[in-house]
Amino acid sequence: MAYHPWMESRYDRVAQWYAEFTRDWSPVCLPYLPVDLRDQRVLDLACGIGSLSGVIAERDATVTAIDASQMMLDKAAPSGRVQYRQGDATSTDWWDGVAFDGVVSNMALMDIEDLDAVLGTIAAVVRPGGWVLIALLHPCFPGRSDTGTLSSWPPDRGYSWEGWWTTKTDGVRGRVGAYHRRLSTYLNAVIRSGLEVAEFLEPPADVPRNLVLRCRRAQY
Repeated sequence: MAYHPWMESRYDRVAQWYAEFTRDWSPVCLPYLPVDLRDQRVLDLACGIGSLSGVIAERDATVTAIDASQMMLDKAAPSGRVQYRQGDATSTDWWDGVAFDGVVSNMALMDIEDLDAVLGTIAAVVRPGGWVLIALLHPCFPGRSDTGTLSSWPPDRGYSWEGWWTTKTDGVRGRVGAYHRRLSTYLNAVIRSGLEVAEFLEPPADVPRNLVLRCRRAQY
């Protein structure tokens, strides 16, 4: 989930706490994954402690799970169908050159400074016609004000302000911070990457907390 050295060290420092006390974010993506994953090669990019990687593997896919924080990877549950590797999501240095059938990035893009680079990585490693699923904090809403752990932008600065910020709470955003971007920033970055947006989804909630993008790489 973390990519610049200072972000990597922040996730390394909170890895034990993260594994013990944060919620499992894999359900954000689960309803939107392809129904049949048998024998597919799937990349879980910025996998954190690997919660979603394990679920995908249980559906008979072979998973490569990449994260910059080795301490987070060390908390992942072992699986014979998951290969965990430390690597930078904004680079393909870790990639063996064999294209993936699908790529998932779950609740991670707000942790990455270089949005164009990580989307470029996704576009490079997925096969033509392959699927991409991206979930993140909804950039249009500030989230739950009672804890601050789900906030996607700093309430004192407003939606139009873009940049790194942190809350004063004891949740994930209080411990490691996040990058806020406008919705248009995310969508334009996807377009620049060459990926095609197939669906724009908002999991049901009184106030949407998450945003899910289903994308694909063109066949040509």
